[in-house]
Amino acid sequence: MRLRQYLHYALWCALFAVFIWISGPIVGSAVRENRVGPTETNRSIDAYLNALSGIEHGSEKLPDVFRRLGKDGSLVIFVREDNAQSEFLGMMIGYVSWPREVQVVKVSGPTVEKELADIKPGSVAGVVFCSVNPPSWLQNRVHLGSSIILVPITEAVP
Repeated sequence: MRLRQYLHYALWCALFAVFIWISGPIVGSAVRENRVGPTETNRSIDAYLNALSGIEHGSEKLPDVFRRLGKDGSLVIFVREDNAQSEFLGMMIGYVSWPREVQVVKVSGPTVEKELADIKPGSVAGVVFCSVNPPSWLQNRVHLGSSIILVPITEAVP
């Protein structure tokens, strides 16, 4: 009976040693390559925002900008339907503007004249254009990045 128990322990120790022997180099190189350290909040969002629009530390800066719009009203985000980067950027803008209500509108063309006319100004705090050209008559444009334009809504849209 004791011999059986020793063989059982020896088998599991051997299997554990083989596991360490095979996985050790894989895990070791992954740890050295990634330089494991403290995690940063919203690191991936900051990397995406920086790559797509040139905004550094966007997860900190953009919520501050959206707070200045006031607490009332939703945020309407216009994105290009045929542009995956524009749609992804619009989704990230919606994410960082939480807890504000967000409506993402996909447009097929480079301008949004028709879609903008459908907005009820009293219910909207601002309009964001992601890789979409805002109409020339919109004033008070705030360039948040190379492809993001915010227009605060303070009065009726014509």
